[in-house]
Amino acid sequence: MKKILFIVTMVALVMGTAVDASAKVKKTKKKVAKTTQVAKPSQVTAHGNKMNIDQGMYTAEGATRLSNGDVANLEQAYLTNFLMEYVFTGNLVKDSYFRYVKLKFTDEALEMLKNGEDGYDWTIITGKRNGNEGINPSNYSMKELTPGQFLVEGGGHKCVFVVSGKDGAYKISSVKAE
Repeated sequence: MKKILFIVTMVALVMGTAVDASAKVKKTKKKVAKTTQVAKPSQVTAHGNKMNIDQGMYTAEGATRLSNGDVANLEQAYLTNFLMEYVFTGNLVKDSYFRYVKLKFTDEALEMLKNGEDGYDWTIITGKRNGNEGINPSNYSMKELTPGQFLVEGGGHKCVFVVSGKDGAYKISSVKAE
């Protein structure tokens, strides 16, 4: 009796978990990640490897990159991201964005930008003054003067940024127009 009960249990178990052999697997199309295009692609040589890089959030002409494509200078990547997100879009001068913008600066850097009236003089960063077009994605360039200190210029305007902090906890600690 135990043998028959065991065989019936095994048959029931096999029948309950059997899969229809005619079932088809549905194939779905893979999604491709997209980046916002803000400038022409550049070609970079890193460790003897050449690669084309489309300019996106953390990419800039002249940025030093490792052979796997990572940005070697994280301070430069941080400053590039700040320019792309706030300066080039015009969000820097919008009051509604100030709570996000102020987190990008140290208190000392914000003091440097005060205009004396309870506001901030963003033209030091943007360069938009007296009909000048200022810094925009098509005319800007960035050059590292010393580690953490960058000269950003474009549209006839020059500004020196100092980025400080450790491993991803970066802030802009100094801003000066040239």
